Amino acid sequence: MTGVAARLRALGADGLPGAGKAALAFLAAGIGLLLAAGLLGTSAAAPPLPGGPGWLPPYDLGTGPSAGLVTGLLLGSALAGAVGLGLAMLALRGGWAPDPRRLTIAGAVAAAAAVLVPPMGSADHLVYAAYGRLTATGGNPYLDTAADLARSGDPVGRAVEAPWQDTPSVYGPVATAEQWLAAKIGGTSAHTTVLVLTLIGAAAFVLTGLLLQRAVRTREARARVALLWSLNPLLLFVGVNAGHIDAFAVALAVGALVAVRRSPVLAGVLVGLACATKITLGLFVLALAWGLRHRRRDLAAMLGTGLAVGVLAYLPVYAAGGGDAFAQMRENSKLVSLAMPLRLAVHPLESALGADTARNLIGLVGYVTLALVAWLLAPVVMRAAARGPLRDGVSADAAGAAALLALAWLLTAPYSLPWYDVAAWAPFVLVAASGADGLLLGRTTVLVCAYVPGRVVPLPHAVDSLAHTLRASVGPYAGIALLLGALWLGLRARRAPVAA
Repeated sequence: MTGVAARLRALGADGLPGAGKAALAFLAAGIGLLLAAGLLGTSAAAPPLPGGPGWLPPYDLGTGPSAGLVTGLLLGSALAGAVGLGLAMLALRGGWAPDPRRLTIAGAVAAAAAVLVPPMGSADHLVYAAYGRLTATGGNPYLDTAADLARSGDPVGRAVEAPWQDTPSVYGPVATAEQWLAAKIGGTSAHTTVLVLTLIGAAAFVLTGLLLQRAVRTREARARVALLWSLNPLLLFVGVNAGHIDAFAVALAVGALVAVRRSPVLAGVLVGLACATKITLGLFVLALAWGLRHRRRDLAAMLGTGLAVGVLAYLPVYAAGGGDAFAQMRENSKLVSLAMPLRLAVHPLESALGADTARNLIGLVGYVTLALVAWLLAPVVMRAAARGPLRDGVSADAAGAAALLALAWLLTAPYSLPWYDVAAWAPFVLVAASGADGLLLGRTTVLVCAYVPGRVVPLPHAVDSLAHTLRASVGPYAGIALLLGALWLGLRARRAPVAA
């Protein structure tokens, strides 16, 4: 183990030109394979987008590719991207500092290209469009469902696929407002509505990259942001192309992170909006509070403003009888993903305790292990944050706490999906390199591979068997390995002396 680690360090320190060039080649390959999978058209990864008009993106060749081909392309994209990111991390550690401006421009071009091909990896974007359509036509997405739209003959409702036809929204009112805007523009066209949603997500992703660039002060740090965020094939897939709400929500949270030292009130507004988009971004509230723990007046201003924004955002929801949004969230909190380590405990606990008690216990175990992993990794991540070349107005404590809490949550949550990882990558690129980078890269790679091709449709036996193996066997045990890695890193850091 020691010899391997020494060789990896040597690669980062002495083989920089080769490592850096190889990193860029693998990142380009990952992005190219992703775009190729989308360009082939409707597939086991990409649901149809009815409604047109055909001259608007996304575009595809309509070749009707096999499930095996698309799965292979997406797995190849994820693995090539992971190798490229790993090499980039090694090269950056050794002092490689490519031009961040060129990388950022390339990342913006890649984000635009990811919108030009159909969304892949799930059918979630279609139910987002249905929630917007419900709101735009006088319905309530917290009470009504896509099935209600479909029964009325609405083409956007009919486009929604399993398993979301009968599921009301669990997203916050800011997410609903975004979906309403897209639906107002798209009308009865699922194609146009989804295009607007993906354009907003891509713009948020690029804006987040620019905010992260402005938060650091050295060329090397800006190169780290550009490589690990803007040109990250894994994030371009799950955060941009797939059309999930996470990129939009995280842009607000990052704005709060960057603003908190200079304007706690603005930070409160932004993090309140982020939580009113997706409630799990409450982790950023804890991180901001940690960054302001020695400035009580600013802490009170941030918390008070954030709470006020959240309350004001949710008031119309309750006025319209949408209080069931929280009931749906509580029901979802009992879910356990196939690819998460705690999935291995579901069957034995349900057999012994019954379904409800078992799910409640698993949820409690998730919170306890989150706290434990955060405690273990605190020296690793917070020391990296203290070394990070942040500008004077950016709180290293807040950035480190956001990275720490988001990673601990991803590793321990009973229910987690690959696009949730966007919330961790954003603060992680602000802190200095550490062993925790590898944990995050491993987690995202495993989850992306576990959730392709993505649609809930019949698959050929070989593809279905591979997908189930990756999700139900590789995923949980890889998650356990990552938790053991976190344990090793944390204990090693706690035994190591702190540099003066």
